[in-house]
Amino acid sequence: MSLSGQFQRLLDSLPAVHSARTYVVAYSGGIDSHVLLHLCHLAGLPVRAVHIHHGLQAEADHWDKHCQDVCSNLGIAYKCIHVDADPVPGESPEDAARNARYRALENELRKDDVLLTAHHQHDQAETLLLQLMRGAGPAGLASMPIIKPFGSGYHLRPLLGFSQPLLTAYAEQHNLNWVDDPSNADTSFDRNFVRKEVMPRLMQNWSNANQALSRAASLQQDALEVIEAMACIDLAAVSTQQRNGISISKLRQLSEVRQYNVLRYWIRSAGHDKPRRNILQEIIESVLPAAEDATPLVLWGNTEIRRYQDTLYVLQALNSHEIHHVYAWDGEQPLYIDALNLELRLEQTLGKGLLQDAVARRLTVRFRQGGEQLRPHARQHMHSLKKLMQEAGIPPWQRNRIPLIYIDHQLACVCGYWIAEAFSVGADQQGWNPVCQNMGARY
Repeated sequence: MSLSGQFQRLLDSLPAVHSARTYVVAYSGGIDSHVLLHLCHLAGLPVRAVHIHHGLQAEADHWDKHCQDVCSNLGIAYKCIHVDADPVPGESPEDAARNARYRALENELRKDDVLLTAHHQHDQAETLLLQLMRGAGPAGLASMPIIKPFGSGYHLRPLLGFSQPLLTAYAEQHNLNWVDDPSNADTSFDRNFVRKEVMPRLMQNWSNANQALSRAASLQQDALEVIEAMACIDLAAVSTQQRNGISISKLRQLSEVRQYNVLRYWIRSAGHDKPRRNILQEIIESVLPAAEDATPLVLWGNTEIRRYQDTLYVLQALNSHEIHHVYAWDGEQPLYIDALNLELRLEQTLGKGLLQDAVARRLTVRFRQGGEQLRPHARQHMHSLKKLMQEAGIPPWQRNRIPLIYIDHQLACVCGYWIAEAFSVGADQQGWNPVCQNMGARY
C-alpha cells in the first residue's frame, strides 16, 4: 500500500479525529512537515498550516516566505507566528524552543481542531534513547503517543510508524521542495548528537534499530495504560470529599510503588505540573509521615503539596496577599481582589443570607488577622473564628484567604461558611447571600 493509502487508513482508524473541524499542520518547511502537508492536501482534508518563527536563525524569514509560497500553491491557509524562544533559568535552548512552539500551537487551536506534527519512526527511536539517558520511567519511555488530547482538541502524529527513508522517497517522487535547518547538524544539542553520532553506530550492528526502538516505545505505552488503570483504581480508593485532596492514612496502606504511581497520576490528572521522582520521594518520605498538626509544604513550578490532618492537598502555588488591606464595597457591583484571583458578589435569596437593610449600610471586606469572634446563625453563643475554622476542618493556609464581610465594623459573614445571627434573615425573608468565586470554584 502507498504511503498516502496508509496515511488515510490511519486516519480512518482514529474515531477521535473524525469530527475534526480543521487539521492544523505544524509546518516548519522541512522535508517531514512538507510530506505531511502534502498528504493532507491529497486526502482532501480541511487543513491549514501554522509556521512557528523562533527567530533563532538568520534564514528564519526566508523559511517563512518559503512556507507561505508552498501553501499558496496548494491553496492551503497559512499563518506565521513569532515566538520568544529565549530559555529561562534552568531551561535548555531545545526545551525553550519546544515549549514556546507548543504554547503557540495550543493557543492557535480552536474547538475540535486537530494538531498534526510530522514526527516519524526515527524521531520516536531518538526520543526513547534520550529518555533512557534521563532515567525515565514508563511514562517517559512510552515516548510519543500517536494521539493525545491537546488544548481544545487533539494532537496527532500520523507519521509515527513511518521511516525517514520512506518519507524522503515520497518527497522525491512528488518533487517536493523543502528547506534544511543548519542547526540540525549541531551535535551540541542532545537530539542531534543521538541522531548524528549514536543512531548510525547502532545501525551498523542492528540495521533495524529504529524499528526495534520504536516498537519498544509502543510496548511501554501499552504498559503505561495498565499502570494508569491501576492508578485510577487506587485513586478512587484514597479519594476524599475534598475535590483536591486524598486520604493520607488510606494512601499509606498501599505499597510504596503504588504510592508513587497514584501520587503521580493524581497530580497530573488534577492539571498540575508533572512531578519529578525526587518530588514524589519528598512527599512520601517527609509529608506523609509528618505529625497531623504539622504543616509541611512541597513546592515545584506552580504547584504545591500541603497536608492538614489526614488529608493531602495538591494546589496551585498560593501567591501572597496583604491581609491588613480593607476593601470598601457597595455590594451592588462584584468586588474583585486581584491578588487572590477572587470575585465576591451578592445574590438575592429567600430564607438565607444577609438582611437586606444591613447590606445597604457600610460594607467592608477584610481578612482574618486573629482574635475575631462570631455568633453564627442558629447558635447560642459567640465563638472565636479560629475555633470555628478548626471545627469546620478548614486548612490553615486557607484561613486568611477567606473574605470576611463587615457591616458597620461588625463581623457579619465569613464567606461560604457562617453568617452572624444579628445580620441573618429569617426562614421567610428575602436576603442577600455572599458568593465567593476563585477560578470557578466556590468556597
